[in-house]
Amino acid sequence: MWIKDNQQGLRGMSEHFYLIITSDSGRTRRLPIHKKSFFGLTLLLLVALSGLIFSSSLTIGLFAKNRHFASELAGLRQQLQHSTQLLARHQQSTEQLKHQMSLEIANLQMAKARQAASFSDEKEAIIATAVTELNDRSEHIKEVMDKLGLKTRKSSLARKDSGGPFISRGVSQHDDLLFTTDKYIETIRYTPLGRPVPGSISSNFGSRQDPMNNEGAFHTGIDFRAAKGEKILATGAGVVTTATTNGNYGKFVQIDHGNGYASSFAHLDRFMVKKGDRVERGQLIGAVGSSGRATGPHLHYEVTLHGKPINPAKLMKVAGLSLPVPRNSAKN
Repeated sequence: MWIKDNQQGLRGMSEHFYLIITSDSGRTRRLPIHKKSFFGLTLLLLVALSGLIFSSSLTIGLFAKNRHFASELAGLRQQLQHSTQLLARHQQSTEQLKHQMSLEIANLQMAKARQAASFSDEKEAIIATAVTELNDRSEHIKEVMDKLGLKTRKSSLARKDSGGPFISRGVSQHDDLLFTTDKYIETIRYTPLGRPVPGSISSNFGSRQDPMNNEGAFHTGIDFRAAKGEKILATGAGVVTTATTNGNYGKFVQIDHGNGYASSFAHLDRFMVKKGDRVERGQLIGAVGSSGRATGPHLHYEVTLHGKPINPAKLMKVAGLSLPVPRNSAKN
C-alpha cells in the first residue's frame, strides 16, 4: 500500500510515494517512488496503450481492406477465367468458320471450273458448227463468184504511201475462213446484182432495131417495162458519181461499185440521190420516167466493167441470193 513520508514534511509528501510490500511471514518492505517518476510512468503507459489501440485499429482496418482487395482479386480472376474461356470458344468458332468458308470457296472454284469446262466444250461445238456452215456458205459464194467471173475486191483498208515490215497475223483456221468469207461477201456486196425494177424486159442487151428510127443498132443495156414513178433500186453498194440530165439518156444516175464495175440508170422521172452519196443494194435512187430519147416510161439499165458495157443478164441471175453484210461494211 501507499503511505506518505512524515519525516520529510510537506515538501516530502509532495515528492514521494511509498509502496509497502508485506510477505506471508509478516515482514514488510517499503519501496519509495518519486512522484514525478510515477506520473511520467503513468503517462508513458497511457501513451503506449494509446499507440497499441491505434496500431490495433490500423491493423484491423488494413486487414479488412486486404480482405476486400482479396475478394475483388478473386472476382477479377474469375472474370479473367470466364473471358479466357469465351475467347477460346470464339477462336474455335472462328477456326471452324474459316474452315467452312475455305471448303465453300473450294466448292465454288470447282463448280466454276466445271462450268468453264462445260462452256468451253459448248463453245467449241458452236464454233465447229459455225465454221462448218460458214465453210459451206463460203464455198457456195465462191461458186457463184466463179460463175459470174468475179474477182475478189481489193481491201478498202489498203492505202498509198504506207509500208513497214510484214508481220504475219497468225490467224487460226476459223479466223482465216471468216476473213476469206468476208472478202467474198464484200466483193458481192459491191457488185451490181439482180434487177433494179421488178418489171419484164422489153429490150435485151446487144444488137437490135432502134425503136425510134427502126435502124440496126447495138443496145448497151437492158430496157425494163415499168410505170411512170415506179421505184428504182440500186443493184449494189457504191458511190453515186453522176446524178444529172445527160442528153439522150435524159435524167441519168451512175454508181461506181469499185473493182471496175459501174451501173447506170437512164430516162428517170426524178432523182432520189445526188452526186457523192454512198448507197447500198436495194436503196431507192430514183423513179421511172421517159426523159431523154424515149418512146415512153421505161428504165434503161447498163452495167460496165472497166468502162466497157457488159450484159447485165448474167448478174441478174443471182437476184435471189441473200447475203449478210460483212463485218467491216461500216467502214465503207
